[in-house]
Amino acid sequence: MPENTAGPVVRFSPLEGRERTYDFSLLPCPPLHAPLAAALQARLTPDTGSILTLAAADTYFGTIRRFLAFLSMQDKPLTCLSDVRPGHLCTYRDVEGATRTAAGIGRELAQLCRLLQDAPYGSLHSSVWDLVKEARKITGPPPHRIPVQLYSHREYTALLQTAHTDAAGIIARLAASEELLAAFRTTPGTLSEADQATARLLDVMDRTGRILHIDGQRKQDTARLLFLTLADVAPLFVLGLALGRLRVTETADLPSQHVVNNGEVVFRINQRKEGTAPFRWEIHGEGHDPLESAGDFYLLLHRLTERSRRLSGTPQLWNLWTGRSANLSGHAPLSRHSASPLLHTWAHQHHLTADDGRPLTIQLSRLRATAKAQARPNG
Repeated sequence: MPENTAGPVVRFSPLEGRERTYDFSLLPCPPLHAPLAAALQARLTPDTGSILTLAAADTYFGTIRRFLAFLSMQDKPLTCLSDVRPGHLCTYRDVEGATRTAAGIGRELAQLCRLLQDAPYGSLHSSVWDLVKEARKITGPPPHRIPVQLYSHREYTALLQTAHTDAAGIIARLAASEELLAAFRTTPGTLSEADQATARLLDVMDRTGRILHIDGQRKQDTARLLFLTLADVAPLFVLGLALGRLRVTETADLPSQHVVNNGEVVFRINQRKEGTAPFRWEIHGEGHDPLESAGDFYLLLHRLTERSRRLSGTPQLWNLWTGRSANLSGHAPLSRHSASPLLHTWAHQHHLTADDGRPLTIQLSRLRATAKAQARPNG
């Protein structure tokens, strides 16, 4: 049973979000708290550690909590971390594996081994140290991964052509509004009464971010005059994933902060294992279709989302008018979880079909895998 005595507290300040504290005082096996807290702290320390998000840190603390709960049920109480033996780890694998998938317990044991490797020098028994350095001795080989089925050439071409056509329409729509707004602010006398009325609406939207109510028109349709909306996400996200060939989460979480250097746009993204890494995408520039290369597409999306980013106050590249936001402006970052259903709806609206004649299902991992295969030489 947990003992209500003072125990170590580990604090974590993630790259995004509030500080989190992990209190060991309510966990069982108090003699093991100090070395395991030190191991967790090593994992959380900036620069030397590997954990970047609260979700990852919570997962590691959950692993510690479950392992200590298991050790507390042993017949012989443990007096220090060096009392842990390989048999404890193997039994823990078997006990947890009875109610979890092979992949799930494999990840748990891999995390536990990484934590134990970071425990203070000399706190592990030599037999356990030899074991955790080669986690596969406990976890076994990784489960067989079924290769992602690629889209056929016809399916993939139809996807990209449809996305390109829709994206070009989005660009033309917003460019027309930009031209009208610029004319209203410089030479309003050249505009018709109808154009002046629309331009006044654009002016208010540009300055305040507010979407005014117009009789007989949905708010989303009004917002689309000057901003990207959820209706625009699908074709742009298809192109972003196909051109950039990043993971789905990395594509959704692209940062707006970047530099342009020597014909490349350079930015940094958080990768699951490698930490924050720089990415460089070539820019072709003036006269080149921005929907054909990753660097030009990034800069295009940066321009299209600039107003929404300003109004939402968030650093993500993918910002748009959603009608909902924390600051009531209606402008917010794209949720990575909303992209997939939006793509399904978009594919259905365009009557995209698979090679067997059935409606084409948009699977983001499949789309990325196909894009990567197409990019390989002779692919």
